[in-house]
Amino acid sequence: MKLNRLKLAAAAVLVFFCTVSVSADGKPSLSGRTAENTSFAQGCSAFKAGDWHSSMILLRKAVAYPANNTADAWYMLVVSEMYAGEYKSALADADSFITSFPRSLYMPYIQYQKGRALFYCGEYEKSVLLLSDFCHQFPENEMYASALFWIAESFYAGYNYDEARALYERIVSEYPSDAKAPAAQYRIETIAQRTREEKLLYLLKKTGEEYLSAKEDYEKQLKMYDSSAVTGSIRKIAELQKQNSALEEEVASLQKQVSQLTAAAPSDSGVSNSEEIAKLKAKAREAQNLLNKKEAEGGQ
Repeated sequence: MKLNRLKLAAAAVLVFFCTVSVSADGKPSLSGRTAENTSFAQGCSAFKAGDWHSSMILLRKAVAYPANNTADAWYMLVVSEMYAGEYKSALADADSFITSFPRSLYMPYIQYQKGRALFYCGEYEKSVLLLSDFCHQFPENEMYASALFWIAESFYAGYNYDEARALYERIVSEYPSDAKAPAAQYRIETIAQRTREEKLLYLLKKTGEEYLSAKEDYEKQLKMYDSSAVTGSIRKIAELQKQNSALEEEVASLQKQVSQLTAAAPSDSGVSNSEEIAKLKAKAREAQNLLNKKEAEGGQ
């Protein structure tokens, strides 16, 4: 890029001195000091000094005159607009140049600057197409590596990192001394870092999803276990209650039988009735003890 700027400055100086004539006393003076020559000369001087904003304004005024409506003036105007950040104006003026001076030696450079202007205007696909055409038409041009860089930048801006990385790597390997090589190397490292970060984020996301799934499954199993345990306890209590009810009925029946036998037996009754009553009482006590034991188990 520095080489191109030096060539541009040299061309500007040449055009500037072409507008200057020498007076009778040997001192340079603007021929005729006309308004168009004044604007053009001042624009060239500002261009040489790198005062892009002033150069843009002065050259814009100069090309309005037929005498300055030349490829040189328009070329310097487009370059000034690019360096001043006036990309939309540069794009429009590049189109005007292409229409007015289709056979100019500046045409490759105007095409290159138009591709850059499209990039800065966010027209990434158009920038890729135009700069790719530039590379195809002018493979020996000193701006070839820079054109590759801006194509890569367009891919990078569009998140097409694989395509961008391939071009950055080509610049670094094939044009290591080019001014864009350090920037291309930086982009390669940036893409590598971004790739690592994306992989890490993917792993974190996947691990997080697996953790949440495992947690949900665990909580589901825990709820099922609790529900099963509760159901089992309820079933066990119901069975105990049923057994207790049966024992209570048996005890009540035995006690009723004992009462009936006792009431029906005379005072001088035989041994057989007393033995029968004793057996019934013993059986009733046994049933009562069993009932008490079941109730105690149910309370635990």
